[in-house]
Amino acid sequence: MIPQTLGALAGFLALVAPGIVFELRRERRRGRHQETAFREASRVALGSLVFTLVSVLLMTAVQAAGARLFVSPVGWLTRGEAYAREHLTLIVVSVAVELAVAGALATAFEAFFARRRGEAATVRQGSAWAQALRTDRPGGSRAWAHAQLENGTSFYGYVRSYTPTGPLADRELVLEGEALTCENDAGTKVIGEDWRRVVIPGSKITFLRVTYLDAVTGEPLTPPPG
Repeated sequence: MIPQTLGALAGFLALVAPGIVFELRRERRRGRHQETAFREASRVALGSLVFTLVSVLLMTAVQAAGARLFVSPVGWLTRGEAYAREHLTLIVVSVAVELAVAGALATAFEAFFARRRGEAATVRQGSAWAQALRTDRPGGSRAWAHAQLENGTSFYGYVRSYTPTGPLADRELVLEGEALTCENDAGTKVIGEDWRRVVIPGSKITFLRVTYLDAVTGEPLTPPPG
């Protein structure tokens, strides 16, 4: 069923948000598994329902204690649109608080279960190429790479561009620079003066080594820790 009004859409998003928060944090520690869309959606819906119900119960308990901070479910159900028009601000505040509480519960429960399972480390969803060539590269530096191909030929050069994700067979690495070098059985030759760039298919690379050089001086730099 597709929400037909802006309010219904906002309510739907608020309902599923806690489950999405739980799943996103869970994938950071465990990685993403191949599964059917139905199973994934069912898990998100179940998690959202649980966290939403718990947050609503907590807010009801606060309301029952005498703090009239949130909307009255009984008044809303009995009077309908008339109650909603009279207490629109209170409804908005209540929904926002419920969403914040449910999201906090999802975060706390995920952290608790992760600690119980010993899943302290974060699993990165990106590729090692993106990690080495972009994330770990210090500011003000350029990545200098050594790509060895399966036939034994090696290329050395500054990284111009690359395909960050996807199957290795579909990736490409582009090296450039005046010091662009080719090394094979015939010897080592600087080809940067004659050839501007070399495009290397990812499927042909047996390994890729990367260092970081200052963009101005060309001196080696140390990547930031972490």
